Amino acid sequence: MEIQQFRYFLAAARYENLTKAAEDLHIAQPALSQSIKRLETELGVSLFDRKNHRIELNEQGKLLKKRLIPILESIDNLKDELWESVYSSERTIYLNFLSASNLITNSIISYRALKPDVQFQVSQLEMTENCDIHIESRIAISVTPPHPQELPDGVVRREYLREEIFLAVPPDSKFAKHKTVDLREVKEENFIRLGNGWQLRGICDDFCRRAGIRPQAVFESNSPESVRNLIAAGLGIGFWPEKAWGGKPGHGVVLIPIRYPNCRRDLVVTVFEQAGNKPVVDEFVNYFCKYFEKDPSGMGDVTV
Repeated sequence: MEIQQFRYFLAAARYENLTKAAEDLHIAQPALSQSIKRLETELGVSLFDRKNHRIELNEQGKLLKKRLIPILESIDNLKDELWESVYSSERTIYLNFLSASNLITNSIISYRALKPDVQFQVSQLEMTENCDIHIESRIAISVTPPHPQELPDGVVRREYLREEIFLAVPPDSKFAKHKTVDLREVKEENFIRLGNGWQLRGICDDFCRRAGIRPQAVFESNSPESVRNLIAAGLGIGFWPEKAWGGKPGHGVVLIPIRYPNCRRDLVVTVFEQAGNKPVVDEFVNYFCKYFEKDPSGMGDVTV
């Protein structure tokens, strides 16, 4: 049985007249008659009652017509649905990130205000094979990032977005008026820290190891907002990324550059081959890089 046979049957069922059905289908009447006979033979039942050169649907024919109409309508709509799926796939960005959650989510919100037809599928997984873009945090490398020709297999683009990590202190801290600070100077201070599992926490722990200190943690939280708020409340000091936490803090926090060790990190934006021919992926990466470089409080100026 072929779809064409079912279409011929439905035309005959609609007109209950082979001549009119054949004219509508733009085929010869004998060809239509033969097609219906083959269908009846293959199904093992008669679909029409034939009376004086006329045809009428019998009970089996009526049942087949009832079942076929939604099936063929679905098949007819399939092409449009497939094209809609292609368009939707081309406008969907699969983004996995392990750092700078606040910065990334804000950039997505800002970008979608300009491009509301673009969709995002967002995850935060250590390992994923099904993403277009992966963003993670690493201690800043001291050399120029690798040339694009040296990218690993499966990677088509990689951006390194560098930011400084400051020491954040309350305004009444004895360090608040320092132009710079050596981490060895604050080894006796109480630290407000991110919990284990955060890439930024691991990077800051490495800074402390380089300085030969072990921070005295008075509070740990998995919420960057809580860390910021508790530092502002004067309960301790902590590390503060220059860009990822929304730029300069309010009056409750003073940011001091760290002169030793060199406290910087890179947000590494990796685009994978899975992105395929999705111009929207490169467009968003370019937007995110501009978003990162600007003060997030003024992101209305960023264009696509």
